[in-house]
Amino acid sequence: MTIIDRILCRPCIFCAIADGSTPTTLIYKDDEIAAFNDINPAAETHILIVPVDHVKTVKTVTTDHITLLEKMRLKGIDLLKERGHDPEESRLGFHVPPFNTVDHLHLHVVGGTMKSNYRKLKYETGRMWYMDLKQLQANLDKKRRLHEGARL
Repeated sequence: MTIIDRILCRPCIFCAIADGSTPTTLIYKDDEIAAFNDINPAAETHILIVPVDHVKTVKTVTTDHITLLEKMRLKGIDLLKERGHDPEESRLGFHVPPFNTVDHLHLHVVGGTMKSNYRKLKYETGRMWYMDLKQLQANLDKKRRLHEGARL
């Protein structure tokens, strides 16, 4: 959350959920990430995984977040498996601004049958409004390699 947001009293709902100041049941929490059920699930299983520290959106993610994203991915896979879903048949991704609803990075972990065709489209990889986690990780890895090459 930015200083301007704090001054203007615009608290981040996902920060409040992650720090426990909002009554939401957390599925998982550690020092870096928190996971909870989506309030409006698109499928049989729909979990959000958020960084505890505020990261605005996929557009503000940098190579410094590579380790955090991998941790989010691994936890998402674990949660899908715990619920009986095949991670390869599930969706892990992010909505891209302006198509996101909360400006706090949140990984959608979606498994099982989608609730409607609209929801299926909303979480479809390759659309301008939805970025698959693997795509984001590949983009960041490419930037990291370019940056390391420039330093040589």
